[in-house]
Amino acid sequence: MELLQLKYFLAAAKYEHITQAAKVLHIAQPALSQSIHRLESELGVLLFDRKNRGIALNDMGKRLEERLLPIMSALDHLPAELQAVNENASRTIRLNLLTATALVTSCIISYKSLHPDIIFQLSQDQNDTVYDLSISSAIPGNVLDSKSLLLLQENFFLAVPANSPYSLRQSISLEETRNEGYISFSGSKPIRTICDQFCLAAGFTPRIAFESDSPEAVRNLIAAGLGIGFWPKYSWGPLPDLPQVVLLPIDSPVCRRDIIITYEQLVMNKKPISDFYQYLIQYIRDLN
Repeated sequence: MELLQLKYFLAAAKYEHITQAAKVLHIAQPALSQSIHRLESELGVLLFDRKNRGIALNDMGKRLEERLLPIMSALDHLPAELQAVNENASRTIRLNLLTATALVTSCIISYKSLHPDIIFQLSQDQNDTVYDLSISSAIPGNVLDSKSLLLLQENFFLAVPANSPYSLRQSISLEETRNEGYISFSGSKPIRTICDQFCLAAGFTPRIAFESDSPEAVRNLIAAGLGIGFWPKYSWGPLPDLPQVVLLPIDSPVCRRDIIITYEQLVMNKKPISDFYQYLIQYIRDLN
């Protein structure tokens, strides 16, 4: 069966008149009659009862018409649907946020206020390779490839409870905290690896009192006096109105990470992506 045959059949079924159907289809009457005969031959059943001056759908024809109508309607709408999908795809930016989620999310909100037609698809998957832009972090000093750019060098504070002896200090050395319990991200998070390396550089392995996947949970546990923890300056932003927590600059070792954006050169040829890329870079620079 061919698609054109089915369209011809539906026209003949609608008008139940070969001449009228052929006129609507802008084809010759014999061509329409031959098409219907071939379709009946392929199906092995008659679809019309022939009358002296016309045709009428029989039970087999009615069954075929019933099945074909929704299919052909879907096919008729398919070009418009594909065009809409293509248009959405051209306005979609796929972001893989492995770090600095709050910071980049704030940038997205700002950008969306200027470009409400842009669609963002966000993921947080280290194994995701289907993205336009990826935001990740690393210890400073890593050599970047041609597809990556250093967005920001971000220092870490040490967050301590307000009733801690450390809270009155102007700054602190990590080595002083070797016996403290740390409130930390879970071991599967990249930020956990970096923070553990800070402690190792100070000569100790952190004693983890609690683990969480949420900055808010880390903050609240510290506020409750249950431990201390690292606080990235920009990614998590300043503390809200929470007097129970104090942020201390860290004297040593250097507690800093690189925030890196990675992209595929091909996608940078797409204007929505390149525009947001430039906007994000400027947004980050304006933080300093």
